[in-house]
Amino acid sequence: MMPFRTFPLVVVLLLSGALLCTGCSTPAGQNATGLAGAPGLQPYSDPVHLFTLEKPPSWVVSVGDAIEVRAPDTNGARVVLRPLFLSGSYRTANAGTVANYLVGQEAQRTTGFTVSSARQARDGSMLELVAAYDRAGVPMNGVFTVFVRSPYGIYSAYEAPRSTFTRDEPVMRAIAASFSQLPVPATGTPVTGGIGPLRPRQLSGGVSMKVPDGWNVQVMPYCAGLIAADPQNTRGVVFLNGLHMEPGTTLPPGITPEEYLTGYLSRDFSTVSDVRILSHEETDLSALQGGSTTVRAMRIAFSNSGNPTTGLFVVGTSQAGGGYYTTVNYLWGVYAPATDWERDAPVLLESFLSIDYSQATLEECRRLLSASWRAVSRPAGSGGSGGSDDREQQLKDWYARQENEDIFMEKFEDYILNRDRVYNPETNEVYHVDQNFYQYYDTHREQFRQQDLQPLTDTQFRSLVPLDGSLHIQPNV
Repeated sequence: MMPFRTFPLVVVLLLSGALLCTGCSTPAGQNATGLAGAPGLQPYSDPVHLFTLEKPPSWVVSVGDAIEVRAPDTNGARVVLRPLFLSGSYRTANAGTVANYLVGQEAQRTTGFTVSSARQARDGSMLELVAAYDRAGVPMNGVFTVFVRSPYGIYSAYEAPRSTFTRDEPVMRAIAASFSQLPVPATGTPVTGGIGPLRPRQLSGGVSMKVPDGWNVQVMPYCAGLIAADPQNTRGVVFLNGLHMEPGTTLPPGITPEEYLTGYLSRDFSTVSDVRILSHEETDLSALQGGSTTVRAMRIAFSNSGNPTTGLFVVGTSQAGGGYYTTVNYLWGVYAPATDWERDAPVLLESFLSIDYSQATLEECRRLLSASWRAVSRPAGSGGSGGSDDREQQLKDWYARQENEDIFMEKFEDYILNRDRVYNPETNEVYHVDQNFYQYYDTHREQFRQQDLQPLTDTQFRSLVPLDGSLHIQPNV
């Protein structure tokens, strides 16, 4: 993506969750009565987030982790729509697998979640669940539907209080059925080409990764990361840390990850312009959060040398200097032409996940960084240095971030591959399991020989190599 304008920086990324798709839902109706015959529905279009639907004039649309259409009163009737791009192992998933994850997440936010009916297409492309539950103490009915046409899919859900569900259900169903995506605007020069096969490549400074032949890779000093891109800079991988940390390069106080992408990314990279946030991604970012650091995972649309481009980025900003300025701890991502995103994103993600800094390289980076900061903060003559304490604290923070990045990458890889980990204190072993396994296990321990499996702590993500849970977790028969 672009010649980088200022130094230094650093690295990683993220893919999965609510990525917009084309042609994965029923087209919006053209009449004002709604697709289900519900009266009073009117067309609604969002050219920024690229979708249309039909709704009553008084219902309110909001876009965050998903698209939500909510009734204006406080009775709780709402429709949630979440387009999906299926990556990693999810590319072969059927609707039941996707529903197990997404509806399972929703069940955790409620109490007494009970499925009253279910229907599924024979080929696994559709699953619909009707459920009853309490949300914040209010008895609710909900309908959850997943359609899959790999690599695209769409998750829709609508709910209302049990007392008004029969009244509201036709309108909610019509809103969900009317949803349709808008095509990405075709501006700029069309981009052709694609990604060739990935090949292991040893880079400078003891860094390795898998990249296609002919790609340019720039490795930053002091373990600050790297940027890899094709010769035309139309698609690539960004792995950068420690941006805007040096005096004179810091950002104003209070800059959020969203504000960095929309307001400052184009200042740091000369070919980038018109950045828009399309969606936030749901993944565990806890290993990177903490203190004054805020981390977000976002899918964005932007212009790269005039060409429509889609990217997926993890950005972490931190309030430093007692809150007087902002630094960017993490800028990790992948990007590709909008027209090729579906095809290229899984390959870019594989390349990103292959980035490997040898232990010797990390130790040398720590040594050089420590020496340079001590030299800068060394007192002149017998006088002290006002920056010495700050430099030492920055060095400690850098050490801590390296460990947190390693933990995040372990968690992120599990997230992409639709798996989790549990710890067995009896054997001091860690097992890979399916997502949502522990939720079931914790209330059905009597069904397993292992009675004391536990969620992992962050330390265990780095200290214990996971084993295959299907071979080690035995049923109690």
